[in-house]
Amino acid sequence: MDSKKGFNTQGWKQFLTYRKEILDAYDQAKAKSEIKKVKVHHGRVVEAEFRRWLKEFLPRRFAVTSGYVISQGLGNKEEAPHYDVIIYDALNSPVLWIENNPDFSSDGKIKAIPAEHVFGVLEIKSSFNPKTVKDALDHLRELKPLMDEIDSSEEKYKAHLPANFFCATVFCELRERQKRSKKAFNSLANHYDLRRFYGGLILRKEVTNNNSSAKLMSVLADKPMMNDEGSMGLADRNLFENIVSKSLKVNESKYISVLISWSEMHFAQFAFDIIALMNGTYQTNRLSSMHGVGLSGYEE
Repeated sequence: MDSKKGFNTQGWKQFLTYRKEILDAYDQAKAKSEIKKVKVHHGRVVEAEFRRWLKEFLPRRFAVTSGYVISQGLGNKEEAPHYDVIIYDALNSPVLWIENNPDFSSDGKIKAIPAEHVFGVLEIKSSFNPKTVKDALDHLRELKPLMDEIDSSEEKYKAHLPANFFCATVFCELRERQKRSKKAFNSLANHYDLRRFYGGLILRKEVTNNNSSAKLMSVLADKPMMNDEGSMGLADRNLFENIVSKSLKVNESKYISVLISWSEMHFAQFAFDIIALMNGTYQTNRLSSMHGVGLSGYEE
């Protein structure tokens, strides 16, 4: 690439408009929910908008739905939890059944997908706080019976999620009152039992005129990255900055943490990381694509 053309790649601002469309729909739904006693409509709207964007963005071999992950290895009395976003093999997967979806999206359908054809599951939450982090991780853990093994290529009746399956969390916003929530941030590191947990994305922080999104990246290291209090133990640090969570000991030689970093590039990075994760080409220390890479400060 010719460095004279600058840091920003062609079309990076146009790609970022997808983020704005999701947030605009969320804000409109949230405003309409203000007078309601139970405010759930904006959560459903952002789930539907996120699915709509993924359907338009992902290669056609991937399909997107809300619904159930069904295993032929589980008995009929086992409950099948509902998931906000399921990415599955559009070319080879049958759809076991379809239900109407109350998310009010034009193509809203709940579909039941065989586990062996599911590439990814995303949990979508309105805001980043201790309860939503715990709820998201707990819900993903309901897939553990399907995560704990990988079927051999010779297995005729596959019952588990495939080797390239991943899971992640998405939060619409980090509000001002939660920016010092050490509990929420450190609890996100408690994901060591989830196979190929990517981390996640926070679409925005509650500040004016900011296009940055936060990448929540799982980090596995040979030693703790921070002490027991994590970087949040410093009074002048908060989640609106780039910081590292408390390190959680996984075994005798490994520690797991979560890195939060804010950038205009992270929405695009998250998008292309999803594709790389499903293709088996994702590397934590490399950009999955240069598409969508750009920063306002580098404008010529």
